[in-house]
Amino acid sequence: MVAKKPVKKKENARDAMVEAGVAVIAEKGYSGSSVDDIVQQAGVSKGAFYHYFQSKEDFAVDIIKNRAEENLARFQARYREGEISLATWIEDSFSTIITFPAEDANWSLFSLEVMLAGMNPGREKIAELGEWIHATWREMLAEMIRKSQEYQAGEVTCDPELIAVGLMAMIDGLLIHSRIEIETFTKENYIARLAPMLKHWIVSEGDCEE
Repeated sequence: MVAKKPVKKKENARDAMVEAGVAVIAEKGYSGSSVDDIVQQAGVSKGAFYHYFQSKEDFAVDIIKNRAEENLARFQARYREGEISLATWIEDSFSTIITFPAEDANWSLFSLEVMLAGMNPGREKIAELGEWIHATWREMLAEMIRKSQEYQAGEVTCDPELIAVGLMAMIDGLLIHSRIEIETFTKENYIARLAPMLKHWIVSEGDCEE
């Protein structure tokens, strides 16, 4: 049960609702939470909620889209210098991405609850957002691979788009795993083990069949 404690003072009601909403949905799940739960936790009126958002779905979509755009921008900012070795790129990119949820203890649970909810009928806005996030990350990862020194040297035989799909699946799995085994999961451990395996997979002497 979510504790009804006062939310720290925010610049406005919207900020308070965002903080409260992430905590409530992380605790109670998307289907198990309501607009009433969110406004009570935030200490604002229901009228204030509907001033900013049309529905709980719009609320969740707005939060995740804003965070996704921030994370994408942060990731892109690290790779504007040009070519980079795959070994460095793999370690740095996975380290950066896995760090995103850790910055907010409730964030990964909130995001997971909302994305799972989008798999159910009647939540098309969430489903569309999930498709956009995955497509955007996939395209960006493929672009990074094309910029790598190994790709430029002709050492990458797999289609970068295909590699990006595999990387996305692995990242999603790691983020979920980091929440299942919170006490044993360490970013450094997994990066150290993944980097050689991923480099061997991406840079291959043989052909990569789709």
